[in-house]
Amino acid sequence: MQEQELPEQSAESEFDVYLNTMERVWEELVWFPVPLSSTNERATTAFENTWMAERTYGGKRRHEGTDIMAAVDQRGYYPVVSMTDGQVEQVGWLEKGGYRIGIRSEGGNYYYYAHLDSYAKEWEKGEAVKAGELLGYMGDTGYGPEGTTGQFPVHLHVGIYIPLGADQETAVNPYWMLKYLENKKLSYSY
Repeated sequence: MQEQELPEQSAESEFDVYLNTMERVWEELVWFPVPLSSTNERATTAFENTWMAERTYGGKRRHEGTDIMAAVDQRGYYPVVSMTDGQVEQVGWLEKGGYRIGIRSEGGNYYYYAHLDSYAKEWEKGEAVKAGELLGYMGDTGYGPEGTTGQFPVHLHVGIYIPLGADQETAVNPYWMLKYLENKKLSYSY
């Protein structure tokens, strides 16, 4: 029996796809997702590299994002803006993510903002979003049925997902992107 030769996809070409996709992520990033407060010097944020840290709500899993923690633990206080241009792909409640909004960039990357207290407006799927546009307000929603709050401190969960081909994508660590954007903050009065 003669072996059939399959078209070879080298590791180099797979790496090139990954590299090009990651370069697009870096090119798309414009603003840190939580603006500076121009009126309250205590309204700061902090974040650590918790990539793939264990989470247990709903069963053991890994943390596919970075949490931006609020110094002022008040839901609805901190504004959340889009880091990139794109279109609303998902909006509404998820048990683990609470009120969330997902923005798909022109480059195909998905930017996920979770645990929002509220939205800036009634977003529609497919609606265009500009980098720096107000999406909503940081909260503590999630880990239960719709409307659940208070299961953890107020924070913003940021996730970034890149396409891997037909209907597949993978999470990438947003920590480094957020470090890059730390000095690229809009200023809001809050």
